[in-house]
Order: sequence, then C-alpha cells, then structure tokens
Amino acid sequence: MTEGKWFLNDDGTPSGHRPIGYPMLLGLCYKLFGVNKAVAYSLNMILFVISAYLVYYLAEAIFSRRIAYLATLMFSIYPISIYSIVLNTDEHLFLPVWYLGLLLLFREIQGKPSRLKLLCYGLLFGYATMTRTHSIFMPLVVGFSYILLKYSWKRVLVGAMSVLVIMQLINLPWVIRNYKAWGVPVLYTATALYVYSQLNSSATAEGSGGHIPAEGELGYSEDLAKAMEEKNEGLQHTLANREMKKWIIKHPAEFLNLGICRVLVFMGWNRKGVWPIWFQYYDGSYDPKRPLPQAVRDVLEELAFVAYYLVFFSFIFSIFMLIRRRKKLSATTKTLLLVLGSCFIFWFAEHMIIYPDRKYRFPIEPLMIIVGAYFLEYIIFTFRWSAFKPGNLKKIFFPLRRRTP
Repeated sequence: MTEGKWFLNDDGTPSGHRPIGYPMLLGLCYKLFGVNKAVAYSLNMILFVISAYLVYYLAEAIFSRRIAYLATLMFSIYPISIYSIVLNTDEHLFLPVWYLGLLLLFREIQGKPSRLKLLCYGLLFGYATMTRTHSIFMPLVVGFSYILLKYSWKRVLVGAMSVLVIMQLINLPWVIRNYKAWGVPVLYTATALYVYSQLNSSATAEGSGGHIPAEGELGYSEDLAKAMEEKNEGLQHTLANREMKKWIIKHPAEFLNLGICRVLVFMGWNRKGVWPIWFQYYDGSYDPKRPLPQAVRDVLEELAFVAYYLVFFSFIFSIFMLIRRRKKLSATTKTLLLVLGSCFIFWFAEHMIIYPDRKYRFPIEPLMIIVGAYFLEYIIFTFRWSAFKPGNLKKIFFPLRRRTP
C-alpha cells in the first residue's frame, strides 16, 4: 500500500479482495512510526475512544444525557469492543467514520446543519464505505431523512444524489486501479464470487455448504467457469454479480426464505464462536508455544455471550417500549429513531444476500446498545423495585382468598 502497489495476491497479481480504507490508514501509521504492533494497537485504541465519544453524542441526540452515559459505559466494557483492539480489522475505523456521518445527519435533523453538510456526508460515508462496504446505502438514508423533514422532492433527490456522487469521487483512484487491472468496473471489493457461492440453490442460511454451480446444476454459467479458470478476479466479480441477480429474480420465494433465515442466524444469540477470539486462536493463527488456555477461552467467550444477550434483549424490549410510548416522544426523537431504524433495515437487507458472518454484526451492536439503554435506564431509575419487597411478593403470589359464607 505505501509503495503504491495496492493489494497483491501471493503470486504478485492484483487483488481486490479487501476494502482499502483501514489498510491505507494503518499503512500510513506504519510509514510514519515504523511497522510495530504497538503502532497498530495505539491506533486501534484511539479509534475505540473516538467511537465511545460518538456513541455518547448519538445517544444524547436521540434520548437524554443519562441514557448517553449508560450507553457509553456499556460500549466501553462490551467484551467484543475490548477483545478486537488487538486485531487489525476494518471495524476500528469504520465505526468512528460512519458514526460521525450519522451524528452530523442527526444534527441537521435537530435543526443544526453544517454549511457543507452534503460534502461532509459524502466524504464521511464515502470513506466509511471504502472501509466496510456495508454503508453503501447511506445516500438512501440521507434521502429518507429529508423526506421525514418534509423537504421538497427536488431537495431530497439532490441531497441523495450529491452524497452518492461524492462517495464515488473519493473512491475513484481505487476504481481506476481496478479497471486497469482487470478491464471491468469493480467499485469496492472483488468478492462477489464467494457471495454467489452462498446465494444460489445450493446455499444454506448459515452461509456454509454452498458452492458455485457446476455444469449441469441450476445456475451454471460457462462464462463464469472460464473466468475462474483464467483467475481473473475482476471478471469473476462482474459475472458472479450478474448470476446472483438472475437467481434472485428467477427464484424470489426461495431468495426471501433464505434471506429471512439468514438474518435470523445473523442476529441470533445461539452459542456460536466469538469472532475476535476465533480470529486469533484458530489453527495457524497463533504461536503454538503461547496457546490460550481453554479455561481462559471459555471465560472470555461466556462474557461475550452474556453481554450480547443483554444487548439483544434490552434492544428488543426498548423497541416495544418506544412503540408503546410513541405519543410521548418528541417529533425530533421519532425522526431520529426512524432514521436509525432505516440503517438497521438496510443492513439486514444486505445480509439477506451476504453470508451471515457475525463479525459483520459488530458495527450495529453499539447502535443496539444505544437503543437498549432506553430500556435499561427505565429498569435502573424508574421501575418500582419496591413492588418486589417480601411483603408485596407474598401478596402477589399468595393473594388472600375471600371466605365464602
């Protein structure tokens, strides 16, 4: 990256497998301070602290200062937040950049827009999408926000299109490089081949067991098979995207069934491995002389499971409470919640297509924490715990019966 060669495969050929945002920043830090683990860990810690501040300001904008403090505390001690700091992953950069763009959008909804708001949205959401391509839907979120603000249709379209164009302008050098490498347009990552292997009639909701259709199977493409033989990543990506679209259009019921099951797996709380631990301690990824003791691993995984249970169910209970109390919410809070909800909906829509790797769930978990803090704040500060005194419990569970004459 720092030598201008971009990403390369082991054999020296161009690769478009990864988004370039975080590696560019990490490469710059290595260039300035040297290639050292301490440099990466320090960068990740700084980005983590920035994310914590943004969680606070997002929660304060939607709810209140007390809920914001509670959400920030939860995010700061959330096991996955802590475990992942020692991993060089895109999420470290994606969270603060995406959340900062969301915060600026929230400020506009509150009536405090910046002068160059559309430029800021385009740059922030554009860089976020270069870091983790999931945020590619943000022009739609901006347009939806403007509809809720009752802007004119002209202003809605201009806002959404401006953000979309600016997002692609800052991504242009990468697009040009990809076109020069393969002769086909690849906007972000050349990963559609694997996605297609998990989005056809052979695929499962868990994102495993699927494969690229072979000759004689439903969905087989001779052009794609040829591109795979030639190892042309860009052409494979383009053709796999084409085949995915064809399968979705021709099998809408099968796609919807697979997609809904995939989202349920993605959001589920079953006891499946904790990804930061898995990435560090699966075979070949750690020093055999320094293995993680199984007892320690079990404790760390249990902490992560329990934390997600708390976040998930408080998030669900908060949704029910907010629906029930919707008439008591301010117009601004309702609008902010709808905008935040649109981000969840678009994220889930993407994961009807993308395999449900729970690593990709982490960016929305702090947003779940923000919403879930509403319920937890009620439980801690408002709920009448006096009802659970021994005397009251006796009345609840063993009410006095009237004696019949």
